[in-house]
Amino acid sequence: MIPNPSSRTDRVLRPIAQLHGQTRLVTAALLIPVFAAVFWFSIPRGTWPRVFVALLVVTAVYATASFLLSRVSIRIAHDCVSERGFFTTNRVASKRIESVLIITAYRGQSLETVPQLFLLDTTGEALLRMRGQFWSTDSIEAMASAFDVPVRRIEEPLTRTELRRDYSSILYWFERWPWLGGAVAAGTIAALSLVLILLMSPETLVVR
Repeated sequence: MIPNPSSRTDRVLRPIAQLHGQTRLVTAALLIPVFAAVFWFSIPRGTWPRVFVALLVVTAVYATASFLLSRVSIRIAHDCVSERGFFTTNRVASKRIESVLIITAYRGQSLETVPQLFLLDTTGEALLRMRGQFWSTDSIEAMASAFDVPVRRIEEPLTRTELRRDYSSILYWFERWPWLGGAVAAGTIAALSLVLILLMSPETLVVR
C-alpha cells in the first residue's frame, strides 16, 4: 500500500483516441463482406430491397453507437467521480472511495499486458473500473492519484483464469462466467445469420 499525494483539480478523462478508428475498421471488416455477399445473392432473387433496408438499419445502429461512444468520459471532481458510460451513468462520492486497486492483466490470449483500475469501497465492492483496452495509462494514473486513498498494485501479470479465481467479485458477469458470454455471442450470431437467410429468401414477403 502507498498513499497518494493530494490532487483536487477537476479533470475530464476520455477513452484512447485510437478506439474510434479501431471500431470503424472492425465494423467495416465485418459488415462490408457480409452485405456484399448478401446483395450478390439477393439481386437475382429480387429480394435486394429488404437487404437494402437492413443495411440502412445497421448503418443507423452504427451511427448511434458511434455517437454514444463519443460521449463516454469520466470527470474527476473534488467531491466525486462521474462516469458517463456507453449506456449508463455512474456517480461515486469521493467519501465512498476507500482504496484503489491496479491489476496488470494479459490482454486476451496474447502476451500483451494492460492495467486495470478499480475504485473500491470499504466492503471491497468495485465502484468504478477502468480497463487499459479503453483508457490510456495516463488516464488510469490520473484516477489513481486523484484521491487521498491507498493504492495497491499487482505488478505480476494475471491471466483471465487467475482474475476469475482471485477477483471474481469485482469482474463483469461475462468475465465471471465466460461460457455464458460465449453462449450469448453464439446466439446473437445465429440470429443474425437467420435474418440474412430470410432476407435472401424469395418465399418471404418482398418489400415493394
